[in-house]
Amino acid sequence: MNARTPLDATATSALESADRARVVSALGRLPISGTERWLHPTNVYAPSASEQLALDHKSVPATQEEAFAEYIAAAAFIHAADSWAYLGRALSAVLSGDVHGAVHLCYYAELRAALSLMSAEGIYVGNGLTLALTSSGTARISTDGTHVAAWKCLDRWGSSSRARELFGAIIRPIGSPLHEWANAVPGGIQHVIADLVGDIAFDLSSFADDRERRNHVSYQPSRVQPDDLLATEASSVVDDVWTVLEPESRGTFPVLDRLLLSHILRKSYAASHAILDDDGNDTGNTDWSDWTGWTAAIAPAGAISDPYFVDLQATPVNDMRDAPLKGVFTRSSGPISAFLREMTLRTTVLTRLATGACVELLSESGLADDSVAKWVDGLGYARALWEKDDAPSPLIDLWADALAAKEELEHAPKESYNTIVRSMKEYLAVLGQAERVAVWSFAS
Repeated sequence: MNARTPLDATATSALESADRARVVSALGRLPISGTERWLHPTNVYAPSASEQLALDHKSVPATQEEAFAEYIAAAAFIHAADSWAYLGRALSAVLSGDVHGAVHLCYYAELRAALSLMSAEGIYVGNGLTLALTSSGTARISTDGTHVAAWKCLDRWGSSSRARELFGAIIRPIGSPLHEWANAVPGGIQHVIADLVGDIAFDLSSFADDRERRNHVSYQPSRVQPDDLLATEASSVVDDVWTVLEPESRGTFPVLDRLLLSHILRKSYAASHAILDDDGNDTGNTDWSDWTGWTAAIAPAGAISDPYFVDLQATPVNDMRDAPLKGVFTRSSGPISAFLREMTLRTTVLTRLATGACVELLSESGLADDSVAKWVDGLGYARALWEKDDAPSPLIDLWADALAAKEELEHAPKESYNTIVRSMKEYLAVLGQAERVAVWSFAS
């Protein structure tokens, strides 16, 4: 099946019937509190959901619907954590000069983030069967393979009102949800978030391109025509990713969200302040003279005096603070060195959105703040973030290690990959442990 062919009307109707409320309800029933186990041992989908669905002739019996919903709820979190893990390994590959390995791992991080987002919305994407968990049962969306189905579903869902609603809630620049900013923009939240979805390459063709790139690097010999990044460029890619991952509190991404806001405001302003020539044609330039007043009228009251917002008002164009995210809004072609940065950043943004969707599920389910602490403790120990039963408290202190590693990378000699690796020592491992983001996002 062609990943670039969108879902047909029947499949779209099934996808839109997905009932997120059932995922929220199922999450509240899970035995995760105080254990490392998401699912009850008796859950028939725990060993292998795909095998159980095959045994049941690609359907979910009514007697197993609650178990299936619980599986989907758990999968949302686990896919998100796995996405961060793949991204971390991709960053390690970048700093080792392995651009082919980095692309391979980024693609699978993207895929896991997509599966996480879909699971959080009540959509199961499996190999040869994709189902929506509805208010009255399940509805079949497609029989495509996992990769094709994931991007088709993500593409259609990304243009839905539900996606705009979710992103408007979970993206929180300068302390206010995005919908509070977007509602004041001419055209409203639907226009603003729909544009954002497209601008972060959250669309079918971009991820289909990434899949084709993955196919090339995964199955073709890697150095028939060497295409290496300079060590300085590789270091810059990794630095940009960790720059936008800085947290403020559990489940927050203040730096990344501010950068997304900056892009949204500038694009929305430019759309209504184009400079025209004498014939009324758009010159491609923008009249920024009303920028300060326009942004002041849009900003929530609590943001007006925020230092970032004040700086943003003062520098509407050519602001280098936005540099870490610029690659998200471009689509390069050609050799790997031309698109690795944007693919890495696209992966980061998509995984941030999946993580935000999971944090929103936790909030709505009524589970206590420490409900997934035991599972997080096991994950951190398994991934070498701490010794047994020695997790930091609060977990957000893990950012300090990442910040120290980031600063070490900034000052490391970059004449070659060898000089980076030799000088970084234990800091190199930290920069490849992106699952720490899941840890400080899911547990306090």
